[in-house]
Amino acid sequence: MQLTIFKRLTLGYGVFVILLIGLGGYVSLQLKHLNRLTRAVVLQDGETVRQAEALDSMTGSLARFEKKHLVTGDSAFFKRFQEIRERFLENHVALQTHVDSERLSAHLDDIGRAATTYFQLIDQERKRMGAEGYRKADIYHDRKADLLEQIGLSLQAIMVQARQARDAKILLSSRIRIHVIQVGIVAILVGGLIGLGISFFNARQINGAIRRLQAKTHEVAESRFSTLPPVESPPEIAALTRDFNRMCGRLEELNAMKEDFISHASHELRTPLTAIREASSMLLEGCFDERPDRQKHLLTIVNSECERLINAINRMLDLSRMEAHMMDYAFQTIDIMTLMRTCILKLAPIAMAKHVLLELTPCNGLPNVTADEDRLRQLMDNLLGNALKYTDTGGDVRITLQSEPHAEGFLRVEITDSGCGIPRSELKSIFDKFHRIDNGQDTERGTGLGLSIAKHIVRAHGGKIWATSQNGSGSTFAFTLPLA
Repeated sequence: MQLTIFKRLTLGYGVFVILLIGLGGYVSLQLKHLNRLTRAVVLQDGETVRQAEALDSMTGSLARFEKKHLVTGDSAFFKRFQEIRERFLENHVALQTHVDSERLSAHLDDIGRAATTYFQLIDQERKRMGAEGYRKADIYHDRKADLLEQIGLSLQAIMVQARQARDAKILLSSRIRIHVIQVGIVAILVGGLIGLGISFFNARQINGAIRRLQAKTHEVAESRFSTLPPVESPPEIAALTRDFNRMCGRLEELNAMKEDFISHASHELRTPLTAIREASSMLLEGCFDERPDRQKHLLTIVNSECERLINAINRMLDLSRMEAHMMDYAFQTIDIMTLMRTCILKLAPIAMAKHVLLELTPCNGLPNVTADEDRLRQLMDNLLGNALKYTDTGGDVRITLQSEPHAEGFLRVEITDSGCGIPRSELKSIFDKFHRIDNGQDTERGTGLGLSIAKHIVRAHGGKIWATSQNGSGSTFAFTLPLA
């Protein structure tokens, strides 16, 4: 299935947008991950290192103030020792809230147990000093040193592991940033390549079809109306190609009709002009100076041919004005039966000469219509003239009037003949200008304007005109007029 240009562009841009949305989602997730890592580095690992370093520093301070107190017995040193002890315990509790691994928790437990034992030994020494009233040898020195060393080693282990975790997270963050940049670059390149590919593919197909249409347009401008072969292109271009081919076919048909019209119009104009020239030449040469009856006959021919020439030119001018919507209409209330009788009487001699029955079906009580009387006469002359032209000797032409059953407020007029009929394929185009039907009969061919003029007259009155026929079985031309 061929996709339309709109669908192709939408699909291409949709893929690009999906890539961008996917990239945005991926970047968003990675940024959240980076944010968690950053918070862990700052609030967890960094804080763990800081607290451990503080505890390590306080461990040294505890040892110093404890020794000074034991050596001097000064209570100020012990007071300072107690302050550091309280901060140590607080920091130890605070450090527990930042530790999330079992190994670090184990080290903290070791620190807690060692610190508890250490402080218990200090308290016992204080009690000995208080009870005896003087300082004795430090019997817990080695054990306190071991406990402080154990606390220091545990704190060093915590700091090493926290720094390793912090460095690993910083490294992971760096890798994530690099990966996000790489994925973004790849997504942009892929999206750009997809966009370029779709644009190139669309432009190639559209440009190729347009170039063929352009070349064919130049041929049409030179009156060469060959059609374009089917091309692989988007549906819009394919539809344009089909419409272009239909246009070429129509232009070719119109060109042939124009040439045929010019040929027959030239013949129609040349015939009266030739008769006028010959008759006037004979009069100028005085061929019938002594025979006034012959001179009058020649003048009658000149007058008749001039009238024929004027009528032919008027038909062409009328059609041009009708197509340009410049024709003036004088609408008035008309008795349709009276007008029909007048039109039939005008053409009765032609019907009598061909022995054709020209009959108007009587219908009393018909309402009047709103129409331009002159144009309505012209309409009837064209339709009745065609009916008589294509009806063989001994045939009949019937005119029927009745209220339009399918449109209230309109009157239908039907003109039915028993002539040769119209091929079904020609029915849709018989009202086109210059269109004539070659039925094989030896009939006088006109300019092909009569039915086109009839169509314009009926439409100007707000009615419709159509034809029905079967080839070889006669035709019926019908039109509607608005009631007064």
